[in-house]
Amino acid sequence: MPTSSSINAEVFGGPFDPGGQPDTRTGQPMELSLFAWNVRSGLTASKAVLSDPDRLQDFWVWERSSHLLREAERIGMDSQVQYGMWTGYGGPSEWNNAGYDFASAAAASAAITSKLGIFSTCHVGYKFHPLHVAKIGASIDSISGGRWGLNIVAGQNPKDFAQFGIKAPPPSEVRYAICDEFVTLMKYLWTSDRPVDFEGEYYQAYGAFVNPKPVRKPRPVLMNAGQSGAGFDFACKQADWVFVAPMAGTPEAYGSLVADAHARAAVHGRTVRVASMSYAIIEETDEAAAAKVRWLEDEVDDEAVREFIRSATGTSNALDTDDDDPYMGVGRDMFMKIAVGMTGYQLIGGYDTVCERIKALYEIGVEHMVICFLDPLDGLEKMEQHILPRLRAMGLRK
Repeated sequence: MPTSSSINAEVFGGPFDPGGQPDTRTGQPMELSLFAWNVRSGLTASKAVLSDPDRLQDFWVWERSSHLLREAERIGMDSQVQYGMWTGYGGPSEWNNAGYDFASAAAASAAITSKLGIFSTCHVGYKFHPLHVAKIGASIDSISGGRWGLNIVAGQNPKDFAQFGIKAPPPSEVRYAICDEFVTLMKYLWTSDRPVDFEGEYYQAYGAFVNPKPVRKPRPVLMNAGQSGAGFDFACKQADWVFVAPMAGTPEAYGSLVADAHARAAVHGRTVRVASMSYAIIEETDEAAAAKVRWLEDEVDDEAVREFIRSATGTSNALDTDDDDPYMGVGRDMFMKIAVGMTGYQLIGGYDTVCERIKALYEIGVEHMVICFLDPLDGLEKMEQHILPRLRAMGLRK
């Protein structure tokens, strides 16, 4: 029942920015994040990771990932972005079959770092209530001194939905309508100095209140990677960062999405910035990096990649696909792009090549590279020694 001391919510969807949008800028022309440090094998679906499990497969285990986070902060990375996962893709490499949840990983990260931004990745459609996430997030933001943000995911994996008692994923439009209402209530809870009564289609709350409030004002930074029409529009009317990963993977494809994001946000009277998911194999030469890619492809975990395709297409078993096609209709090139980087923008090559590829996205408006490394420890070392100095010389880092 509504309470007499509460405010009655009058808005149930975006655009909704009480108090305005938070300032997302760090002062760096191109921001850099460590991505997918909290999940087994990151974005690599290859049996090659079994050759050195500590470095290539189970770097997510806290004794190793805590070191990675400290190193990312020490060398000057701006933030870490967690990968959100509830059901892995299996196969001999056990791709993504283990990892830390969005709340525990962020709270632990906050306790061992002092400057690194912290983005949790939460699937809001899996029966979480906005009050849960608003309270958890405000608490981590308080612990970290205002460094926490949220990457919002609608969810699409049928097995994930089933784990939470939902027999099938809702249609995309419904999933993002749920996200829209979820985020609206969270924003009320983060900014209202009075309890909130909220009677939406998907969520209700009576006398709901969050204390402490987030340290960052007016609220934590929000990110979203919705790629469908409904998802992209949701990101532009409710998030601050739009996280893009076009299948084509070319600068031109990214440029089109950057322009679309800014245009859609402007329609809603808002501004957004654009980030890119990327996958890095950094070697001394292009030839050495290409050889490592061939090694990963030669050892591709076909079973895991096939399961990824099923989850991405909303099917639940192999009977939904043509068993005579080893690439499940996507072709060999796309199959290998999934295995080696999950279709992320490829930062694969020698030092100069990697920097030029970063520059290519910066020049068309991408302002944040969210980077998963095949070998995170080696990747961070090469970032410090070779990539960051070059980016500073190019004017992309300070």
